[in-house]
Amino acid sequence: MYRRRKLDEDDESHERWLISYADFITLLFAFFVVMYATSTINLNKYRALSSAVVTAFQGKPGETNTPEAQSQATLQNQSAVLKPLPLSYLYQEKKQRDQEKVRAIGRQIAHALMPWVEQKLISVYQSERGVEVDIQSSLLFSGNQATYSAQALPVLNALSAQLKNEYRTLQVEGHSDKQLFSGEANADSKRWELTAAQAAHIAASLVAQGIASKQLTAIGMADTKPVSSSDNALAQALNTRITIRVLTAESSAQQTSNIATRQELTAESIDTTPAPELAPPTAATPGNTPP
Repeated sequence: MYRRRKLDEDDESHERWLISYADFITLLFAFFVVMYATSTINLNKYRALSSAVVTAFQGKPGETNTPEAQSQATLQNQSAVLKPLPLSYLYQEKKQRDQEKVRAIGRQIAHALMPWVEQKLISVYQSERGVEVDIQSSLLFSGNQATYSAQALPVLNALSAQLKNEYRTLQVEGHSDKQLFSGEANADSKRWELTAAQAAHIAASLVAQGIASKQLTAIGMADTKPVSSSDNALAQALNTRITIRVLTAESSAQQTSNIATRQELTAESIDTTPAPELAPPTAATPGNTPP
């Protein structure tokens, strides 16, 4: 009689790993199927859900919309969100960023000129046109002349070190007080000539320090732009000054456009046709009243 041989406890089947491998592949396949199913979104259902959420938080109580109306509302909301920003908003943003940059330049200038700022000899201001550095003329020039004083070069060196890498338009203005040269002959002409010479002298020194000449303009203002209307010594010192203005991009562009858009006028372009003469009015007589 045939008897089955008992298997030893140490006798193992070497094909059991196939079962585990098949189970693993099945689970992995199921996992990817689930991931793919969750990755696809029904856009209509998604829009209806988002519209329902918006209605729940912003709509009127008890108000219900059809899926078509909800989809249209969602599309309108999306178009409103994607609507391009107006040019005026972009212009204001650009202008504000440029003013912040100019303000940072002004702070650097004030820090570099701190010894003279503390002595009230130099003042740094922020304006709509840019940063203005007011320097009392007595700090830069000897008396009522266009000759530099001993402190002029250290001030100009510290100032030009902050400006030569900015590549912005600079205006140098010479100002005087109305009391300057008072009582002398041709006082007005002397004030104009002195302030123009001082402004030109400062501009030439800045060019020598590495600032491009095309960035600079020098203007003599005489006593036409005082900062104080008083007649005391302090007011005269404040009015007699050199103003170095760092212009914003907008102010610089306005100056450039004014030059670019000017048009030459000739004698032929002037209308010389005489205007028609009007008849003199006649006096009203009794019984002949004008209508």
